[in-house]
Amino acid sequence: MFHAFALTALAAAVSAQATINSTSPLNSGDEAWLLISSALVFLMVPGLGLFYSGLAETKNSLTLMHAVLSAFSVACVQWALFGYSLAFSDTSKSTFIGNFRYGALLDTMNTQHPVAPTIPASLFSMYQMMFAAITPALFLGATGDRMKLVTMLVFVFVWTTIVYDPVAYWVWSSNGWLHNLNVMDYAGGSVVHVSSGAAAFVLAYKLGRRSDWGTRDYQNHNPVFVYIGTAMLWFGWMGFNGGSSTAANSRGVNAAFASNLAACMGGLVWMVLDTLVNKKKNSMIGFCTGAVAGLATITPGSGFVQPGFGLIFGGLASMVCFLAVKLMHRLKVDDSLDVTAVHGVGGALGMILTGLFAQHSVTDADVTPGTATPAGWVDHVWIQIPVQLAAIASVAAWSAAWTAIIASALDSMGLKLRVNVDDEHLGLDVAEIGEEAYPFVSSLIKMGSVDSNSGSFGGYKPVLVGEDATVQMVTSGEEIP
Repeated sequence: MFHAFALTALAAAVSAQATINSTSPLNSGDEAWLLISSALVFLMVPGLGLFYSGLAETKNSLTLMHAVLSAFSVACVQWALFGYSLAFSDTSKSTFIGNFRYGALLDTMNTQHPVAPTIPASLFSMYQMMFAAITPALFLGATGDRMKLVTMLVFVFVWTTIVYDPVAYWVWSSNGWLHNLNVMDYAGGSVVHVSSGAAAFVLAYKLGRRSDWGTRDYQNHNPVFVYIGTAMLWFGWMGFNGGSSTAANSRGVNAAFASNLAACMGGLVWMVLDTLVNKKKNSMIGFCTGAVAGLATITPGSGFVQPGFGLIFGGLASMVCFLAVKLMHRLKVDDSLDVTAVHGVGGALGMILTGLFAQHSVTDADVTPGTATPAGWVDHVWIQIPVQLAAIASVAAWSAAWTAIIASALDSMGLKLRVNVDDEHLGLDVAEIGEEAYPFVSSLIKMGSVDSNSGSFGGYKPVLVGEDATVQMVTSGEEIP
């Protein structure tokens, strides 16, 4: 009797669970993939820190890593408080910006966003938070060697609110005005790369050139960091673009595959250009720069074009971004780590190429019900490139204008963005955070274990400040005193 009762209860429980599963819109496979993708995108943050640190001089290397992770953290706080609601509220009737319906992430656990109907809105919010938080970290490479850390964090909070959130709403919200024009930006060519590139250009111009710009060659202090950072960025980009499907489906596979091919071709082409044009050997840093350019360029089209087109995106990315680096030098704009040329120009190029090569055979696959599936010129959708150009122009103008306004406002309030010349020469590691990337070198200098006159410690020279010592990279051809 007892066994019969137990079996009946168990059968009823299984039947009830089956009923729940059959009526629930959530898909555990999609949830798992977006959780993994969120983690992959987060991995890009320390990857970016290492990439920027390796390209920088020793005296600023630790500060750049610190700045990237700190800016990421500030943007995450902003996103949780009201950023997500402003960028993705599905109850706002505005075509310009969301409302505060989901402020403090209220009601995100038990709802689904129309863009991602098979996962909880809380998971969608966390995934999108990674995009919002890495975007301001990107433009820090332009001025990270001469920008005050605390003021920069204030700037990031305001910029994310005024620039990123509205732009994300325009492009990705179901009511956004660019979305209503059927703009095609799969994973952030305009929202992430064009906006950060425009901000980088304005900040570099407004803060001015480094005090010794043009008088010496700047040395990348640690190419190994650049290599490791690139590998982490490349790996994370599989979730950045692949996860933008918001589901474990063929579109996600397509996006990840195309992204990988773009990075491969981008790295190889840039390395060749460095050899032919800059008369370098087979530069590893050149390869890494090209890979990142390829990834930035394929981002808007990764889920709209056939995977093989990733080769075209990557190759053209390196050619165009390589020329953009040259142009920035001609314009004498001191974008320290070429953020504008790689991310801004790469993102804009990717938007245009998406309008050219997008195909219905890809855009019609695994589409969220009710979502439009525009395609490009290869499928005779002639309006698409003008729409893409409108998105590039509006996002770049919005980001550039507000970057200038916010920076000027902070300066007028006494929150100066730029450090003084003495701190710049000393290095921000010591001046801003009071820590060094390689404290053992200073210790050896103090102990006399290293002959500061021999240059045997790899091109670094000691700079004494009171009783403390730091080290700086020696200029090419300069003798160590």
